[in-house]
Amino acid sequence: MKTIIFLLGLMVLVGGCTQGTANTEKNYSAIDGNVNSITDNPYVESMNQGADIMKVENGDTIKVEYVGTLADTGEEFDKSEGRGPLDFVVGAGNMIKGFDMAVVGMALNEEKTIQLLPEDAYGEVTEEALQWIPKTQMPSDINVEIGTQLITSNGMPVKVVDLNADSVRIDFNHPLAGKTLQFWIKVVDIQKK
Repeated sequence: MKTIIFLLGLMVLVGGCTQGTANTEKNYSAIDGNVNSITDNPYVESMNQGADIMKVENGDTIKVEYVGTLADTGEEFDKSEGRGPLDFVVGAGNMIKGFDMAVVGMALNEEKTIQLLPEDAYGEVTEEALQWIPKTQMPSDINVEIGTQLITSNGMPVKVVDLNADSVRIDFNHPLAGKTLQFWIKVVDIQKK
């Protein structure tokens, strides 16, 4: 199956494995039985005692190493290895909710593993994200068929799920929508706000 890049004049979800919208409060549990301490954050339990030194707070710029896997299969979908640490401002709303909240209270070099339900990751699969696009908006050199993978102008992968004589139905749900995700996270740099 080939991947085709094209531009659509539509607003779609922010792409990127760990990017998302603003935070909301929910509880999570650690999934590793070797928990040594619990952070102030209700999202996670620490897997590493961590010294009572500088802790991550909202507004701090941090760097993390991470590995993301599907909770049900263990299949790896993303990691920082080979690209360098992920750099972001905590609480700025640029990360998926659960990931953003999980780092609050962590210390430098602290590690933890978290599990995020769909509503705190990429959301549930929705019918609203299945949209019919006129074939006239598709590049004329593309032979589109059901299952064709496309890339939107913002880099998000989408898939053709239906078509007729005049239109193509595209699934704009994030590829990880509806999935429970697991992340191993290690804080490798903290720049205070």
